[in-house]
Amino acid sequence: MTMTPTRRALVTGLTLFGILGAVTACSGTDDEPTPKPSASSTATAKSEVFSTPPADIEKVRAECKDGKAVVDQANKDVTLGDCASVEVTAGNSVIHLGDVEKLVVSGSINDIAAKQVGSVEVTTDGNRLISDNEPKVTDTGKDNVFRTR
Repeated sequence: MTMTPTRRALVTGLTLFGILGAVTACSGTDDEPTPKPSASSTATAKSEVFSTPPADIEKVRAECKDGKAVVDQANKDVTLGDCASVEVTAGNSVIHLGDVEKLVVSGSINDIAAKQVGSVEVTTDGNRLISDNEPKVTDTGKDNVFRTR
């Protein structure tokens, strides 16, 4: 089978287009790891620290019993006062805390505001913590932000 010049040009053009597409798609990769924000990093954009929750978000209270609390209310605006140990298992919540000695976050995409935090351990992604002090941070997740007021 012989190809006409028009067909040959079309096949050559499509082949080149495919090769260029593959090369372009691969050229944007970066083998360098993305640095994680640390407790000392400062966010330049206000949206990195807190989102504005919807006006109709349900507001609830969590309870600290015997110095321990679990915040498991997902998609809520949760308030909890001072508590020695707080575990956040909820996702997509706005959480207001008092003084906390130990904060463990295993839920994702939470905005957490606290007065003082001794230490925080985050194992998930997309959480944001703002406090009056700089806590000891252990972060094994991704895209978490820690900021001091």
